[in-house]
Amino acid sequence: MSDKTHTSRLAAYKNTGHGATDLRRKRVELSVTLRKQARDEQLLKRRAMSPEADEVLETEHIMTPHEIVKGLRSSDLSILTASARAARRKLSKEQNPPISIMLEVGVLKPLVDALDRDDCNDLQFEAAWAITNIASGTHEHTMAVVDSGAIPQLITLLAQGGAVGEQSAWALGNIAGDGAQTRDIVLAHGALPALLPHLQINSPTSQLRTAAWTFSNLCRNKNPIVNFEVISPALPYITELLDIADQEVLADTCWALSYLTDGPNERIEEVQTTPHLLSRLIKLLQHKSPAVKTPALRAVGNMLTGSDEQTDRCLQANCLDYLTELLHSGVTPLVKEASWAVSNVLAGTSEQIQLAIDKGMLVHLVHVLGVSDIRCQKEAAWAITNLCLGGTPMQLDALVSAGFIEPYCALLESQDHRAIIVVLEGLTNLLQAAAKFGQVEPLCLQLEEIGALDKIEALQEHENEQIYKKSLHILDTYFSDGEDQIAQPEQSNEEFQFGISSNPNINF
Repeated sequence: MSDKTHTSRLAAYKNTGHGATDLRRKRVELSVTLRKQARDEQLLKRRAMSPEADEVLETEHIMTPHEIVKGLRSSDLSILTASARAARRKLSKEQNPPISIMLEVGVLKPLVDALDRDDCNDLQFEAAWAITNIASGTHEHTMAVVDSGAIPQLITLLAQGGAVGEQSAWALGNIAGDGAQTRDIVLAHGALPALLPHLQINSPTSQLRTAAWTFSNLCRNKNPIVNFEVISPALPYITELLDIADQEVLADTCWALSYLTDGPNERIEEVQTTPHLLSRLIKLLQHKSPAVKTPALRAVGNMLTGSDEQTDRCLQANCLDYLTELLHSGVTPLVKEASWAVSNVLAGTSEQIQLAIDKGMLVHLVHVLGVSDIRCQKEAAWAITNLCLGGTPMQLDALVSAGFIEPYCALLESQDHRAIIVVLEGLTNLLQAAAKFGQVEPLCLQLEEIGALDKIEALQEHENEQIYKKSLHILDTYFSDGEDQIAQPEQSNEEFQFGISSNPNINF
């Protein structure tokens, strides 16, 4: 969306200080908490465990780190392979693998050298596995692998495919998952072209799972975000993967898309316009597994922060139907994320807002306001506040009719300062609209009847400066005995109505 178009949508509103940044909020705090909760589902690094690591035969000699390094320097291929296997076993211990000790005795260089031994796939496999587990450690451990020069050899083996290629993909995924710096190093060496054949839907399941996870790590991390031109050739492959049954592949594929859409609108555009991608992604919002629904919802939510046209595409793909189901899922992270997604729809054009209203979304948001988790309530409150700022008179009528005021104002007693601020901003916008249409008195009366006035008065003593200033502004402007006599409403037995004016628009 051009800056001119973006500005014109907000130009009709008096309170333009909110702007698009506040209305269509890119995730900051929400992404942090959700990523922490989902860390077990989408790990940055993974260690390859040895099934037999703790089942060494009593008669088998357990090699020490120094013996392993000595064996890795042997010219005897059988000794070399046995030593690489011993290194892999040590590094595959479930608890506290001795990565630092193995690096200190010099195990890394001979392991990297072993990657070049095309005459023995077993040796290459064991060496790649051991390196995978070294790279699964701390940042310092990963950087040791990078500095050893292992990346080019691992990419060469990745391109050759097979079990060794899959293990090499795993190692590269661990390196890329360490951060933006190592991710870009892996990509700069040409990892993506070598990985693409592994991302084909007819690949063996194990290989496909590893490749999808590695690809997600090639997309993740910020400061800086990944170079989209480097990663975009994979989008057709990713689109095909959205249609398969394997849950692990689907989850990692959706995580990759969530990283790629968490950025400028130009990236969202490239992802959205990949043939068949958007429709397949949105259908995954109804997947039976939260491990798939969570990243799919993250990606769709990111798209809804984009331009009006990008939001329209999601709406045309019936995303609201799936978001409604998620709002009633009872799974807190999903309810919170779905509420955030809806809030960005309600920050859109009048047509987008109306479509959400026609789908019954306001009643569902009121339902979320009544749940016990403040994180979900706050996101639902954001959605309503956005509507209070950008809705037409008839849309505000619909909001009032949905019965939002009492549960919305209940958040004024929340311990979450941001939730209180969001509600105060919404009430300010709603009262401004009421003043425009001569509906201040009945709205103020309702606020008083439900106890909201008492809550606002109490907030004058709040420790947060923003909160007490916003509450004081509401009281001085709309509840003061000496307030200006502005557009008093006609007496009526009806509830107050915003849409009765001959003026069809609210010009805040």
